[in-house]
Amino acid sequence: MSNIRCPAATLLRLALALAPGMVLAAEGRPEAGSGLPGGATLGGAERSGGLAPLSELGAGKAAIGAGRQVIVQGQLDLDVLQHDNYTDGDGGQSDSRGYGTMRAELGLKVKLDERAQVVIGFGYRADLGDYGTNNLREDLPATPGPDSSQFNSDQSQVVLKDAYVNLKEFLGFEEFGVIAGRMPVSWNLVNDRGAFLFDSRADDPAIGSWDGARASYSGWDVMVLSPWVYRLPDASTLWGVTLDWKPATAGGDRVLVTATYAEQRNAVLPQNLTAEKLQTVSGGLDWRSGELGFWVEAAGQKGNGLGGVTFEGFGGETGLDWQFSQYGKGRFQLIGGYQTGDDPSSSGSFEGFVNEWETISDTLIVEHEKYGELSELMVGNLMSLKARWGIGFDERDRVRLDLTAAHYVMHEPVVTGGKTQFGSEFDAALRWQYTYNAQIRLFGALFKPGDGIANAQEASAAAETPARTITAGDDLIWLMGANLNVAF
Repeated sequence: MSNIRCPAATLLRLALALAPGMVLAAEGRPEAGSGLPGGATLGGAERSGGLAPLSELGAGKAAIGAGRQVIVQGQLDLDVLQHDNYTDGDGGQSDSRGYGTMRAELGLKVKLDERAQVVIGFGYRADLGDYGTNNLREDLPATPGPDSSQFNSDQSQVVLKDAYVNLKEFLGFEEFGVIAGRMPVSWNLVNDRGAFLFDSRADDPAIGSWDGARASYSGWDVMVLSPWVYRLPDASTLWGVTLDWKPATAGGDRVLVTATYAEQRNAVLPQNLTAEKLQTVSGGLDWRSGELGFWVEAAGQKGNGLGGVTFEGFGGETGLDWQFSQYGKGRFQLIGGYQTGDDPSSSGSFEGFVNEWETISDTLIVEHEKYGELSELMVGNLMSLKARWGIGFDERDRVRLDLTAAHYVMHEPVVTGGKTQFGSEFDAALRWQYTYNAQIRLFGALFKPGDGIANAQEASAAAETPARTITAGDDLIWLMGANLNVAF
């Protein structure tokens, strides 16, 4: 991670050094959901309510008298949130919290010539009022308390978010390309959805990119072969190869078949587990014809870890997607998910499906990377059925209402003899496209906990350092908030 103390001056010097005398072309907002499916590593589809990475840049204007193009893009994302009962589901021991979050990004994409381009981007992420340790008043203690408006935070720093080069026609082969450096990574099979397995934006980090390299060869007409290797934020190494089959399509029709082999070394997992070698074989199908779409994705895992532990897990997801326009821009989805969990009565093996870097965010409290993700209480171990419905109130989709209902059941109890009912959630979101570049979202969510999540919350508190003892209940967990996003 690179901390930059004076981002504005740094960006100015960078722009002047790269493009003296050039015109900086600032384009409009990138299209949401431009997703690069099946092993794509240039950002992928925008998550519902999430952030488009800096690498998704529109076309710039060629600089007069020079062969370079320079495109500037940035965004500001603000949230105001209020939630309660997230930690214990007990209204009698309220853990209500009201707070705000901020994310700001600014980047440059420099097209040096027809075969080489560079992307450099800076980012900032913090809670509102969190100024970090560099802006403390002299009369405040060196270590402010958790309720202070000036937290002792290492997140409220400007960081180097993206820094990579894209080389086309590598070694003289027109079908061969290489991307290397710090880049956004996403295996998103379906447009407008997060990744089932690997996404560098998991957990809404300050740096939503990974360091590594990816090559791609497209010399087989409708097939693309992509080997890759990345160094992840948990100090593990992830490498593998992806094969995509994308036959010719017409209009809104499309077919994508993808297969991936991935191997992760020295992965640090919850429950004091370390996977020395974790192998994952996955495949998926995304099919669309007119208004109707269908997808299925599945993965199996094997591996070994410290202490002689063996890993063996399975996960999958399937969905039906209907996009209709008879009564405005509408969409209905029915989605089923399955992830194995570890049997608490067995030892020597771990059967939970490991997907710590997923970004599926269909629901706000259980799944969303920024607003909740209570599913992280467990490793895998979740079966779900979700229905999503949305409607736009005009042809331009400027005002839109989206509703989601979901029910979750655990594959295995967290403790021997425990329960498996995780709970049910209902979400509602109203979006207003204020201008072409700015949108406002109002949203709320209700989650009714089951008996199983209470066991998971108690076990999670006991595993903390120092350990905490809680008695989790089944009172309603709720969230409400507002989001303003301006992308330029």
